[in-house]
Amino acid sequence: MSKSDNTRIAYKIIDILADNRILPADWKWFIPMIIVQQPLPVVMNAKNMADGILENIDKYNVQIDPYKIATYEGSKDYLLD
Repeated sequence: MSKSDNTRIAYKIIDILADNRILPADWKWFIPMIIVQQPLPVVMNAKNMADGILENIDKYNVQIDPYKIATYEGSKDYLLD
């Protein structure tokens, strides 16, 4: 896969993540639950991406306000600005 393909895929994922109609709790609990029920290659790719996101958050010292993180499955406290 070329760098341009990787960039195109990254921006497709960014567009999905930017969808303000999806609650934070759905991103944290419901969507991952569906993903881990998929075939193993899908789960492995999702884990690699999740690990990479966490590593890069630490690497680039991205600060996320604690009140922006879903804390329980039924959380509907906010949508991202």
